[in-house]
Amino acid sequence: MPRTILVTEGDSPLGAALVRLLAARGYAVAAASDREKIDPAPAGSAVRSPLTVAWNRRSPVSARTVVLSVLNAFESLDEALILEPPIPAGTPLNETASVDIERAFDDFKGPVFLARELLGSFLALGGGVLGFVSGGPATGPVESAAREAFRGLAASLLASPGSGSIVANGFQCGAADAEEYAEFIDRTLEEKARKITGRWFSYPPRGGFLQGVLTGR
Repeated sequence: MPRTILVTEGDSPLGAALVRLLAARGYAVAAASDREKIDPAPAGSAVRSPLTVAWNRRSPVSARTVVLSVLNAFESLDEALILEPPIPAGTPLNETASVDIERAFDDFKGPVFLARELLGSFLALGGGVLGFVSGGPATGPVESAAREAFRGLAASLLASPGSGSIVANGFQCGAADAEEYAEFIDRTLEEKARKITGRWFSYPPRGGFLQGVLTGR
């Protein structure tokens, strides 16, 4: 039975790239997002199209539904990659709209709710692999605060995932495009991130700067 992997923000550049790479390895991939605009595999491709799951980041019920949908479809869930949710572009705080501030921190609820459901599921299943994927450097105060909240959640679970049967690691990058970063994550998972736990894996920049948040739309 193929490995079953859940990837969040599946309609973002980084999420879509990860879905493609993992599906190409023959894994059963589920892609969760707040919009079900995830490209299927090309016609005639040997790669299996991902299961797409609608996800409301602000709802604990939706987080549970995401996990149950994967289990119902594949009868297993071995791994999950929780990507940092979209963050408004960095602007001076006095120029940042109230709605963008609210959205940034409301969307942070999604990783918290989903991580809780995943940990419970992995414990029931006897183990699992959990990865937190953060984007590049912040360029504004709201972006910085939201990113630090996400990385803080990850760091706390990397330090104590709740069970020795759960492997938890984090990924962060300096400057890279989505395809490069996705390849690094995929390669690191294959080589070591499914075998050791409690580590941050950093992708070194290859020159240039991020053109927006990797999970941006």
